[in-house]
Amino acid sequence: MAHRAISAAISAVLILTGATAAAQGIAIMALGDEGPFTAPAIDFAMADLDATRIDRGDLKGDDLRRFGVVWWHDGDTDPGALSDGEIDALVNYAEAGGSILLTAWAIRYATPMGLEDADARQFGPTADDGVNVGITVMDETVDLGLVDGLVDIDGDPPKAGVRVQVNSTGFPKSGDYFDTIWTDFITLAGAWGPPGDDWTDRIAAFGYWEAGAGKVFNMNWRLPTYHENNEDIGQLQQLTSNVIGWLGGESAFAAVEAGGKVPVTWGHLRAERADR
Repeated sequence: MAHRAISAAISAVLILTGATAAAQGIAIMALGDEGPFTAPAIDFAMADLDATRIDRGDLKGDDLRRFGVVWWHDGDTDPGALSDGEIDALVNYAEAGGSILLTAWAIRYATPMGLEDADARQFGPTADDGVNVGITVMDETVDLGLVDGLVDIDGDPPKAGVRVQVNSTGFPKSGDYFDTIWTDFITLAGAWGPPGDDWTDRIAAFGYWEAGAGKVFNMNWRLPTYHENNEDIGQLQQLTSNVIGWLGGESAFAAVEAGGKVPVTWGHLRAERADR
């Protein structure tokens, strides 16, 4: 399978809507242990996406509105419960029009955030089980630019109905909202494997919830494995970049323009936001 390497960092131009201060673009947050599933995601975000590291101290008031996208990844351990004030900061940011990306075990906070009623199923981390997994492309996946720069399992540009592999083995501490326990999730790509089964939207692994004027994107299950033994890491990084680029275009707080080093076409961003 062809792999596309990430070569240099994104230099993003962000414009705050209705404000004079310059936004800092992308935030990356991890609250649990920074082991082999979490540390590489942080390194990728900061080096290649020019993300700003944030922590619990930033989960207060309107502090998150400095960012167009907040990416939360915890792949090694459960960070524990958040306070009501910390949850409120995330929810208020999203409902005001912000964009949040949840990967790995950060998925479980969709429940205390009020996006789902049930608790997410949890599993992992498992470093190596030799199972290939990925997404099954939908029309929406292509239309939104979420698979730009990737290749399908035959090495061709993805189109609706094909499979795109993003993980060659193992999985982080993660989870899913299996079958009927999730209710309001909007699927933007199906999931497949193991052993090559097509789970479509049964596990709510790739897509988003609407939260007021904002979006909370969920990329979980076995997909977000930034561990060094993932031979498809270039594909996963490209997919992550595309998702964050789309979320940046959807955010009320920042519009993103392509530039710099990740070979990404930012999809159908809402260019009109830059004119507001």
